[in-house]
Amino acid sequence: MVIDDLQARAGDHTALMPMQIAHNPALTAREKLDLLTRLRAQVTGALENSQDLGLSPGEIDQAIDEVKLDVENGIGEETILREHN
Repeated sequence: MVIDDLQARAGDHTALMPMQIAHNPALTAREKLDLLTRLRAQVTGALENSQDLGLSPGEIDQAIDEVKLDVENGIGEETILREHN
């Protein structure tokens, strides 16, 4: 489920969006944060190379905040967020 090739994803409206990852019940909070953090790094790198992948780091940060909020509310509470703060 990891987005391996973001350039292929740029025009693909069926690809997972950050909020879909954040609210995916099949993933633990840690898995969501890992995926979103890697996605943010890829998007940031692409932007530095003047590539538009259809996502912004801010959009990904909002999804990360949603995951953290879910954990605070007891959803996925098995995940410790200290290293992501």
